[in-house]
Amino acid sequence: MPARIDRALCAKCKGVKRLCGRPVCPILKRLTESLKASSKVSRRVLPTASPPSVLVGEYGYPRVRLGPIATPVSGAAARIYEDYEKWWGKLSLEDVIALRAATVYSRFDVGVKAARNRLLDATRELALSSTPVDAEFVFKNPPRPSLSFNGLLAPVGLSAQLSRLRIAQDPVVPRKVDQLVGDTDVKAREAVLELFRAGVSVYHVFRLLSLGMLGERSRRRMVPTRWAITAVDKTLGDALLRRVREKPEYPELEVYTSQYLGNRYLIALIPGPWSFEMIEIWLPRSVWVRGVKPYIAENYELWDGRWRKPGIDGGYYAIRFPVLEFLEKVGRQATVIAIREVTPHYYAPVGSWQIRESVRNAFKFKPVRLESLEELIATIPRYIETDVKLVLECSTLLKRLLTTKTLEEYM
Repeated sequence: MPARIDRALCAKCKGVKRLCGRPVCPILKRLTESLKASSKVSRRVLPTASPPSVLVGEYGYPRVRLGPIATPVSGAAARIYEDYEKWWGKLSLEDVIALRAATVYSRFDVGVKAARNRLLDATRELALSSTPVDAEFVFKNPPRPSLSFNGLLAPVGLSAQLSRLRIAQDPVVPRKVDQLVGDTDVKAREAVLELFRAGVSVYHVFRLLSLGMLGERSRRRMVPTRWAITAVDKTLGDALLRRVREKPEYPELEVYTSQYLGNRYLIALIPGPWSFEMIEIWLPRSVWVRGVKPYIAENYELWDGRWRKPGIDGGYYAIRFPVLEFLEKVGRQATVIAIREVTPHYYAPVGSWQIRESVRNAFKFKPVRLESLEELIATIPRYIETDVKLVLECSTLLKRLLTTKTLEEYM
């Protein structure tokens, strides 16, 4: 695991001395924005809108804390507070933190198997919508700043215990969503696939699965949002892979790249059967890492289904899914090397959406076409600052490709 910043260091620094080496103190930045926002939402009764957005926590499972996310505005303007596809390439890290710091996590507690509950019913009604929903939020006490950053979840700035939630307008529910939420004979996995094929946003699917609104009646239950995100990324990726395996091999070696919020991405598509390797590099002084050496994590899957290790985090699936999405679109399979390099400028994690959207956007740009693996090795340093020797040392697929000869070479 990457080393976390010592709390004692934060106490000595107090956000002034920059002892952690980051350009901005994430704690102070978040607190400042939360305090700015609190004046707009520091009321027990808040008539406003949700993007729509919900959050189901995992602490205390199977009794969890959950609720809708409220914004400081009403109507269509609330969409910007969770419009990940539109955020990419336009908002800075400070912009994202400022937006999310103005949101309120309207929480309440319930068991994951609960079928009916007035707050849960209203939250589910809100979550069905594909557009912002106006509602009246009534809290036990006015919202207060609540600091939390997470690698998979977008941050939320304030928090308050929800007493009552009244939906003020009819949600706009896509026909396929209405159909599958009402159909209690379809398995959750099949429902996820049908929604994706129907063009429903993957972020909408996250909400529905997390709130226990998909699947067979006897098996429906709420799932912490972190778990739901990884489950959907994996489910969709696995389904796409079954189709990709049947496609012809990628015709030439291509490299796709993108950069956003202090994260650098390099995706190499290499002619060959499907295999996938993710190399994740956290540079010195990046979030969670201290010291002078980069932290490098690697994981892979081979054509025959073998994995490096069974425990794979959500970031792996957040990269793998859009890669397979692209390969299915172009009708090819490939051996894939995916590198993510995290710089100190990514001083606060804001969720796996930036991973997913960064990879999707990488495929929108013209690739660099290469002639050989040796040329790929020489090209990697153009896009990341980590010594390519360290990348080769930890990579399994690159070393295999460089040392394994094919039958054609002997003929």
